[in-house]
Amino acid sequence: MGVKLLLFHPQLLKRSCQQCQTWLFDEKHQPILRGGRPVRRPSGSPTPCWSCPKKSPAHSRGCERDMQRISQTLELYYQVRATAGRCLSECEAADPRLARNLAIVDAVVR
Repeated sequence: MGVKLLLFHPQLLKRSCQQCQTWLFDEKHQPILRGGRPVRRPSGSPTPCWSCPKKSPAHSRGCERDMQRISQTLELYYQVRATAGRCLSECEAADPRLARNLAIVDAVVR
């Protein structure tokens, strides 16, 4: 989910689920403004989790927590593609976990 957010919905990374629970946003994930000020979400009003790429606060917590590592993996993926893998050390090239993670990123990018 984190790679998809970075690639396709980077604007959502600037906003936490807590902000969405507090304020109203439109279908383009922009804050709704009245008189130049954001509009507070009415008490008991449902959040738009059903249409959000983050899916829910529970799903997004892990993604938000690991975003730095996800970003570094995506950057490494692009470096590996640009150099045909020559940027990897022997140890990195032999690491099955790294190969798995880069394969997952590749599937999302494609």
